[in-house]
Amino acid sequence: MKAYSKVLLILTGAWLPVALIILWWNVSADSSNPFFPPLSVIWQQFTTIWFSDQFVINAVPSLRNLLIGYAIAVVVGLVLGAYIGASRTLGSYVEPVADFIRSIPPVATVPIFIVIFGLGMQMRIAAISVSALFPILLATIQAVRSTDRVLLDTTKTMRLTPSQVLWRVRMPAGLPMIFSGLQLGLQVAFIVTIASEYLGAGFGMGAFTLIAADSFMILDAWTGVILMGLLGYGINLIFDVVQRIMLSWYVGQKKLA
Repeated sequence: MKAYSKVLLILTGAWLPVALIILWWNVSADSSNPFFPPLSVIWQQFTTIWFSDQFVINAVPSLRNLLIGYAIAVVVGLVLGAYIGASRTLGSYVEPVADFIRSIPPVATVPIFIVIFGLGMQMRIAAISVSALFPILLATIQAVRSTDRVLLDTTKTMRLTPSQVLWRVRMPAGLPMIFSGLQLGLQVAFIVTIASEYLGAGFGMGAFTLIAADSFMILDAWTGVILMGLLGYGINLIFDVVQRIMLSWYVGQKKLA
């Protein structure tokens, strides 16, 4: 019954995208504008391109870079954020720098990584990792610092070590806030994944779409945009499922409150 309710909730939340697709399909049906072709024609081209080896050539490398870069950002952000959040002294030195770097648009840092790493895969992974790092880092710092004082006092009576308090009490208690940073970091990482392929990449979803647009292959460019939208939406859905599972205790606690 619970599984049915979750599926129903997801389907209910998807009504607006479905409605927009139906509207787009009908409005564009008679379009003769070469830059805005009918959605039915775009979809036919989409199945021809992406239900073939083009998915492996262009989509898989993008997803690989995204997963590697995001995984690095998660590990580094959680570990550093935990220790910085537990130390006011360390935080006073690190947080101003982190806030300054976070204020720079992530896409604007891509040229810097090109200068350092060149145009290879290392550049893209580095750009993705750094751009996703700071939302995760700052959210973890705040999560560790916002631990309930009563909970911390309880740990003293149990004579837990500082390390045990940090990883067994503070970090689990701060998961709701940490997940907000993880979600923001994932969204930023996806954007930078595509943007990093606009510069000097011969393959990838971003490179495919840009090359198609520059070559006036409008249908192909539209299919690239739609693929990026579908994958981005799918990745967010997967993240929401993981978040619901990991924070099921928190949701239950809020219902009882």
